[in-house]
Amino acid sequence: SKIVTLFTKDHGKMNAIVKGARNYKSKLCGTLESMNYIAAVIYFKENRELQLISGAEYKKSFYHIIHDFEKLEAAYKIIEILNRSVINNDTNKLMFELLMKTFEKLNDAKENYSLFVLFFLIQLTKNIGLSPDFEDLNSDNETFFTKNEFYVIKSEISTLKSLEKCTVDTVGDIKADIVILNKLISTYERFLTNHTLGNKYYKSTKVFRELNLYA
Repeated sequence: SKIVTLFTKDHGKMNAIVKGARNYKSKLCGTLESMNYIAAVIYFKENRELQLISGAEYKKSFYHIIHDFEKLEAAYKIIEILNRSVINNDTNKLMFELLMKTFEKLNDAKENYSLFVLFFLIQLTKNIGLSPDFEDLNSDNETFFTKNEFYVIKSEISTLKSLEKCTVDTVGDIKADIVILNKLISTYERFLTNHTLGNKYYKSTKVFRELNLYA
């Protein structure tokens, strides 16, 4: 059997078990892989910790993400951040649609993959009610929060404002310095770990940092 975490359109995030999924003869073998978009038959009980998947049909995968190391790193970061930031069985169709569109655009992108990660972080914090207000900054203030848990210098504000105002269809057109992007992503990650279900660090960040040493 296999235990999976699904992010569904109608029921939000849920954990589920698929009996016999690891058997190579199973029709579900290979269907329930990370980042696959599927249609699943789920026996859903509201108070049950593990739902039961009786069937699943493959609908779409993101070929260029799976076969590109840098895109894969960005996609896994997005998945883990979402997983740590939302609770089970909390329906969020807006985030579902945003996740699908972000993956579609990342799949087709030619460069600047970190833009999609930062864009998703900005939209996620807005959606769960943790977003800093970029318009509240004055000339003497370089932080969004008094405890400096979200520290941003003036040279990074324009990048944040540009990404806040764009859409998922236009995010790939923004020009931004990769050093600034990575610093802002780290800032958002640290902020979210303090306010959501995240640990002290994201596993995907650690894993891909180690993999990059051998790339």
